[in-house]
Amino acid sequence: MTATVFYDSANQLAQLTVAFTSAGSLADPTTVSLVVTDPGGTATTYVVTSGQITRTGTGAYTAAISCSPAITGADGLWSYVWIGTGAVSDVQPGTWRVLPTTVGNWYIGLDEFKDRLGITDPADDSQAQIAIQSVCQWINDYTGRTFSRITETRTFQPGNVWLLEIDDLVTVTSVRLDMDGDGVYELALTQNTDYQLRLGDGDYNVNSTGIARPYKQLQIIQTGNWLPFTWPYTTLNRVQITGTWGWPAVPPPVTQAAFILAADIFKMKDAPFGISGVSDYGAVKISANPWLVEMLRKYVNSKKKVGV
Repeated sequence: MTATVFYDSANQLAQLTVAFTSAGSLADPTTVSLVVTDPGGTATTYVVTSGQITRTGTGAYTAAISCSPAITGADGLWSYVWIGTGAVSDVQPGTWRVLPTTVGNWYIGLDEFKDRLGITDPADDSQAQIAIQSVCQWINDYTGRTFSRITETRTFQPGNVWLLEIDDLVTVTSVRLDMDGDGVYELALTQNTDYQLRLGDGDYNVNSTGIARPYKQLQIIQTGNWLPFTWPYTTLNRVQITGTWGWPAVPPPVTQAAFILAADIFKMKDAPFGISGVSDYGAVKISANPWLVEMLRKYVNSKKKVGV
C-alpha cells in the first residue's frame, strides 16, 4: 500500500491484509477482528463471522475497507489493527492515508508534477501527492490567502460605517446586514446601488495588472445606508456575504512556486539532514531557492499571513 494513493470515496477500497504465525508458521487464531479508525476518530470493528473479513488461507486474512470517513471531509491518516486471539495471540497495526477527491487548494497536479521531474513509474505516487498537498497549504499560510475558488457564505465585523475589508472575493451573490445585533441579517443590499466592490483604495479594475485579481473591499455608496455599529453583548459579525471567494484563476507564479517547492520537498526524502550527497569537495547541501520567495512576495496578504 506504500505507493497507492487513496481518495475519499465509498468506491475507493483499501485492501488490508494480515498473516498470523505461530512458532514461525502460518496459523489461524481462534478469533480474528479488525479495528479501523478514520481521521475523524470513528472506530469500526470488523469480524470474520459477519463476512466482513475473508480468510484466504491458513493464517491469512483480508478486508476491503471503504475510504469514506464517518465525518464528511475528515480526510487524512487512517489507522487499523488486526487482532488475533486464542490459538494465535497477535496484534498487527498499520496506517494508510486518504486524500480528498477534489483538489481544492492544490495548485499543481500529480501527473504534471511527475512530468516535470521525469518520473514515469507509480512507486512514489503517494509521497509525491503528499508533498503537493503540503506545499499548497504552505503557500496559503505564507501568503495569507487561498488562490482556489470556493462558493460559500461568510460573515464580517465592520470597522466603520462605510468601508468593509473582506476576504478575496471573485463574485458576489448577496450582501445582507444585521442592523440590531440579533443574529438575523434582515437588510439586503444591492450591488452598484447600495454598495460597490473594489480592490483597494481607488482601485476598481480587476485586470489593471494584466492578471485578474479579486475584490478586497466593500464600500457603501447610497445615502441613507451604512454598515451597522457594533457594541458589546450583541452579535458582532453584522455583515453576511454570499459569493465565490478566492482568486479568478491561480496566478502562474503561484503555480511555478508550487512546482519548485514540491520538487524540493519530494527530493528531501533522499537528502537526510539536507545533504544530497558527497562530492570531491565534501558534503553537498541543499540550499533554498531564492526565486520561490520572489514569486510569492507580491501575493502576500500581510494582514493574514501566518508566521514570518
